[in-house]
Amino acid sequence: TNLTPQAILSIVRNGIIEEDLRAPAGLSNAKCRCIIALSEAFEGGELSDDILKSSSDEAVSKKLQNVKGIGPWSVDMFLLFESHRKNILPLGDLAIRNGAAKLWKVKGKGRNGRMCAQKDKDLIESLHEPFSPYRSISSYYMYQLVDEKD
Repeated sequence: TNLTPQAILSIVRNGIIEEDLRAPAGLSNAKCRCIIALSEAFEGGELSDDILKSSSDEAVSKKLQNVKGIGPWSVDMFLLFESHRKNILPLGDLAIRNGAAKLWKVKGKGRNGRMCAQKDKDLIESLHEPFSPYRSISSYYMYQLVDEKD
């Protein structure tokens, strides 16, 4: 099935969300509602492929976060892995924080010296600053680093 925003909204309008959308995809109710809200944003013109492709990272982030159920982490994952934007540093992602701690041998301000997205934001950003405007590359390396066997 081609799950375009129009196809998703057609499923919703026919009242068979559980049978044709949520259950087959294994979605939680919250994720299902988010996908419907995202589809409605496309239908209403608040979002489009062109907006997502041609707008700045900040503009895309703001537009996507206006959709109920989409937060900063989801936006960062979209910009990094789907849009392949070049300067994305997803501070909310545990792998980014763990990778930074491992590579630069630093302790964070979180429990047991763990890196904390809020408390260690400035530290993490400063560690990745030499990679700017290509911080997506350092982000990819953090994922690889945390997947390595010690």
